[in-house]
Parts: sequence; C-alpha cells; structure tokens
Amino acid sequence: MLDNRPRNGSTTLVKQQRDGGGQSETGRASALEIKVAHSAAEWRQAKAALGREHGLGAGREAGDRLCQLVKEDGRLVAVLVWCAAAWHLQARDETVGWDAVTRSKRLKLVVQLRRFLVLEATRRANLASQCLGAGLRELVGQWEAQHGYRPLLAESFSDPESHAGTVYKATNWTQAGLTKGYSQDHTDFYVPNGRPKKLWLKELAPKACVLMCARELPSVCQGAEGDGGGARSPLKAAQLENLRDAFRQVPDPRAATSRRHPLPALLGLIALGLLMGARDVLDIWRKVACLSQRQRQALGLCVRDKQSGRLTMPGYDALNDLLGAIDPAAYARALTAFLQAHEGRLPRSLALDGKSVGNGKCGMIITLCRHEDGRPVAMTVARGKKEDSEVSEGRALLADPQVELVNALVTADPLHNKEATVRIILEKGGDYLIGTKENTSKRLAGTTQALQGTPFLN
Repeated sequence: MLDNRPRNGSTTLVKQQRDGGGQSETGRASALEIKVAHSAAEWRQAKAALGREHGLGAGREAGDRLCQLVKEDGRLVAVLVWCAAAWHLQARDETVGWDAVTRSKRLKLVVQLRRFLVLEATRRANLASQCLGAGLRELVGQWEAQHGYRPLLAESFSDPESHAGTVYKATNWTQAGLTKGYSQDHTDFYVPNGRPKKLWLKELAPKACVLMCARELPSVCQGAEGDGGGARSPLKAAQLENLRDAFRQVPDPRAATSRRHPLPALLGLIALGLLMGARDVLDIWRKVACLSQRQRQALGLCVRDKQSGRLTMPGYDALNDLLGAIDPAAYARALTAFLQAHEGRLPRSLALDGKSVGNGKCGMIITLCRHEDGRPVAMTVARGKKEDSEVSEGRALLADPQVELVNALVTADPLHNKEATVRIILEKGGDYLIGTKENTSKRLAGTTQALQGTPFLN
C-alpha cells in the first residue's frame, strides 16, 4: 500500500545531536531543512558547490531531475542531485526481476543519486547519513510534486577503492553487486578500467520490486510508464490486424476440440515473433508474451482471464504443437503476401548523424533520420565539447525511451563506433552498420581479421 498523502516541497526535520555538534548558538536542537531547488539561482548554487568540492565535479543529469538542498539554520550543508536511472544494469535488473521490455517501459520508476555532497565547512560525525536519510524520506513526495509520479527504487554507486559505502549502509541501502567497470577514453569513449563500482539499491516503497513487475502499477506510479524504447511489437495495431487477416485462408489442422485460440491469431503471433528476431519456438513465445492488451486484441486473441477480464496469451505448447501440424507452404504463401503488401512500411533503416551550426560556433544538431527520405524521427543538440559532443549526445538520443529501435538498422559514421553506443542499439532490439578507421587501430585490425574471406572486405 502506497501512502497517497501529498508532500510539501520543503520539509524541516529536527535532529538532536548527542555530541552537541548540532546545537545552534541559542542551545536549541538544529533543524535540517530539505528544500527542492526550483529556480535557476538555486541550481547554480548547487552546481557551484559540486564543482568546487565534489571529486567528479557537477556532472550532467539525464531525464527527469531533482535537486535537494539540505539546510541547517538557513545555511547550506549538503546537496543531493537525483536524475534518470542507467539504461541497463545487470545486477539491478536481476534484483528487480523485470525483462528488457518491461524495463524500457518502467525505467522512470528508478531514480539515480547522481551527486551527493556534504560541504566541507559543515562536516561532522553522522551528518552525511542524516542528510541522505532525510533526503530519502522526502524524495518520493517531492519527486511526485515535480514530475507527476512516484518512483519506487533508488540507485547509486560507490568506488570501493576510495569509499567503503558506509553512508549507504547507515541509511539501509542494499549492495546489489558490481558494475562492469568502464571509464571514458578519448578514442574508445568507454574502455575497461578494472575498477568496477559498487551498485547500491534502496526501495522507496514496501515490496517495490514486486510492484515494478506487477501487471498494473499503483495509480500514483502510472505516470512513469511509457511505451518504452524496447517496443513490445515492431508493428502498429493496424498492421497487426492486417497480419491476422493474412492468415484467414490458411487451413486449420487442429481438432475441433483444440481450437481454444483462433488460428489467425496464433499464426500472427508466430510471424510477429519471427519479425522480432526469434530463432526458435521458445524464443517466439517469450517475445510475443509481452504484447499489450491492445496489440493482443488487434491480433485476434479473444480468451480472457475470468478474474481480471484481460486477454490471455496462448501457452508455449499451443504454438509448438501448431507449428508441427500446420502446412508450411500455405503459411509461407500467406506471410509472403503480407510482407509484399507492406513493403517499405515494416522495419526501418535509420541514419545517425550530426551537423555543425555556424561552423561549430553554435554547436550542432544530431538527427536520427530515415534512409529512404531523410525524414527525422528524433533530434537533439550538442555544444561540441568533450562531455557534450556528437558521440555522447548521439548515444543519449539512441537511449531515449521514446526512440524505438526494434528491428531497425542504424547506420553511423566511424565517430560512433563505440562499444557503449552499439550496446544500446542491440539492447533496444536493433542492428547496426558502422564504419571504422585507422585512428582506432585495434578495432580496425579486429574488424579486418573478422571479415577476411567475406564480400565486405575489399
């Protein structure tokens, strides 16, 4: 059960310090005030403090963000900056228990503690854990007030070579594992550094992981749910209806007592799984199991759960048995007719490219556009600086949950030949075709060796 009571943007928490360090000059107990930074001036104050004293600098936030200013008797003592979560963390995703499609739709339920700083001039024993604990208690309500939905999980990282993570232990975070250990490099952008970070997770509601995987989210969390970058289907509802209709003339080999699900719907599911890249029946079943209610209806599924009234999916055995009995030639003819009728309107080829504005003085525009007509499907901007470049912003554009890459072929010039970039494309269900040059000698040598004896090397 989630607490639906509204929270204010600023909350005062009174803490009595045993050592007297938290006493004001008047002798009263000091008060920690958790205030949300709304104005540009407040954000500048936070960024300035982080730039001066945080070992990683102020950094840049992605997605929805929130800055908590922790004040004591009107004096700034700590800064907490929260933002969108990392796209893929194996240890986190295994802890939550969701698949890639569910993660792409509900990733906003996870917020990342991007920066946490206790100002040097105000440090004392236990202040860091008090500030983090106070910030966590107010985070959910403040985030909802600012973004319209409640997050369920928080994530953060610590370097085991420099920090023991004591502040996370003191505020009841759970260490979920280690990251893979990559750092930025001027040629490969991200390269293994042999220094994996500790991943810490903190549930922001009881049984948060269960709620994040539930069939339906609590009402106060539903604003976080989107269509997701890993779309449940590469075909739209109208195309799914056409796919269903394409199989109406295929003879049904099943006995009359075994026709619980309509034949066109089952054949449509199989065809859709193949379009999504499935390699066997089990893979087909796993991919189509994530279809939404609207998509299931468009394909012609009609069996509903007695309690919820929601359309149910056929089991693995239903698809496997049907494939063993169906006339493959009739099925192939129907599928070919559908593909020919929709030629040019199915999986896309997309180009990622950046163009300078004003000879680079005004930055650049990065576009993801269609090959056939150059029509943009997504755009972003970059300043051309090291941490705000075509590479980093192009990668962020591809990772945007609103950008669908399922069954898309993404092409890009050698500038984007980075492991982190192509990993995003693959994780979102797409393929890539990216060149390489001699300035990345190791990658060129590896590519040359891999392509020996093929038509791709000339």
